[in-house]
Amino acid sequence: MVDKNYLHTAYANSADGTDGFTTVYPNLNLLEGSKDFSGDWINSWAWQNDGTYKGLTVKKRTGQWQGLYKTFTAPKDGVYTFSAYIKASGTTTIINRHMIVNGVGKTDLAIGSDFDWRIDTVTVSLKAGQTALFRHEIATNNSDAILWTAGHKWEEGSTATPYMPSSSEVTTADWPKFVGTYVDTNQTSSTEPSKYDWDEMKYRVYLDGTPVGGSKLLSFDLENLKAGTSYNVQVSQINGNVESDKSESVAFKTTLTK
Repeated sequence: MVDKNYLHTAYANSADGTDGFTTVYPNLNLLEGSKDFSGDWINSWAWQNDGTYKGLTVKKRTGQWQGLYKTFTAPKDGVYTFSAYIKASGTTTIINRHMIVNGVGKTDLAIGSDFDWRIDTVTVSLKAGQTALFRHEIATNNSDAILWTAGHKWEEGSTATPYMPSSSEVTTADWPKFVGTYVDTNQTSSTEPSKYDWDEMKYRVYLDGTPVGGSKLLSFDLENLKAGTSYNVQVSQINGNVESDKSESVAFKTTLTK
């Protein structure tokens, strides 16, 4: 039996693949104003600006409770994932993640204390029009307790992809700049950047108007398509932070499964 060869693709912000490495192309954020906490964020009065992390505005909280959040409303039935960067200081500080789904509070999750920057993620199933919110809070009233947060994101699907702004806020500079590839007989893609051959991204691929990947060549494998479904594909050319207009749309329909 001949082994099947698999093409593996990853994306990053640096030529060695170490900055922002991901094997899943980033989804756009379903929250507005997440890069700098602009707009209407609940309890924003209780948080201070404290520099940036990964180019994102950092908010700092020194008092108990008063978690910072925006309520998310599901645009359609489906699975959605929330993610946020958090950091904590104080050896006896307890950081909780509190969630409310469609008006019903859920059990708080104790995340820990005195930890460096990490990404916290959670996935929920929602019906169209249902709401959800997640907020991180200091659950102990200690004088040395500090909580930082940045980069809140809601996205469709069960995988937390790297931070991105919303569709109305995104620019070409926000997307990964490099694409890495390699071929082997293992169906699972490596999470080690050195495994990939990296090059600047030259083309971005849009499926039904949504960016789904990029390529250094004018070729791309579309994955996870539904059987018996019509799609439209467009391509744009990338030169650094400059992106061309999208090509004319090409329509196709996948075959039905037997």
